Amino acid sequence: MTWRMRGVLGVALAGVMLSCGPSEDEAMKLKEGSTLDDVVECPYLYCGYDNQGEFLLCAELLFEYGRSPPLCVDSRICERLDCLKPGRRCVAFDGIPYQIRCIKDDDD
Repeated sequence: MTWRMRGVLGVALAGVMLSCGPSEDEAMKLKEGSTLDDVVECPYLYCGYDNQGEFLLCAELLFEYGRSPPLCVDSRICERLDCLKPGRRCVAFDGIPYQIRCIKDDDD
């Protein structure tokens, strides 16, 4: 494969990857005053346990500006996040890595 063909394929792949961001329905933002300072990227998609012995999830967060890289987060990550649209709630979807996203709240 020539270098030109590899370049064209690379640009096409980048375009596809960038177009696959979260929808406004799934997106979230940090609650005011919350930070992710204690969160690190997942090494090899496995995070282990924190210093309190709680299992950490390797998860992508679906923010309003795009997907995060896989991050090591605890199961209470949704306490730090708000959904962009009202009537939605934060949940963790099982997978490799997990996805933290907003879904329609059943209470509405």
